[in-house]
Amino acid sequence: MKNIGQRLLEERRRLGYSQQYLARAGGVSAHEQRQYEQGEDLPRADYLAQLAAHGVDVVYVVTGKRSTVINISRDQAQTLMDNRVVGQEVTLDGPPEEDLYFKLSDPSGPPPDQS
Repeated sequence: MKNIGQRLLEERRRLGYSQQYLARAGGVSAHEQRQYEQGEDLPRADYLAQLAAHGVDVVYVVTGKRSTVINISRDQAQTLMDNRVVGQEVTLDGPPEEDLYFKLSDPSGPPPDQS
C-alpha cells in the first residue's frame, strides 16, 4: 500500500512538476519537499491546500482514493444544468470568474436510510 509521500510523488510526476516547483507552490523548501516524498515527514494542511490550487489531487494524496471533483467553466456548467433540468430555469449565482466544482454522485443513488 502506498503512503502519503509516495502518492505525493506520483501526483507531482503526473502533473509534470519538478520538486523545486512543487516546493515553491506549497511554500516549503526543496529539502522539505524531498522529506515529504520520501516519507520522512508528513505534509502540513496549509501546504496541501496550496498544492490543490496547482492541480494536485489532495484527496488522493491523503486518502489514496481519487477525487471525483471536476472543474468546468461557468458556461459548461450552465449548459449541463439546462440539459439536466428540463422545463425549469436554473441559474448559477456568483461572479463568472469563480471556479465551479461538481461532485459526481454514485449512479446507484444514496444509501438507504439506516433508521
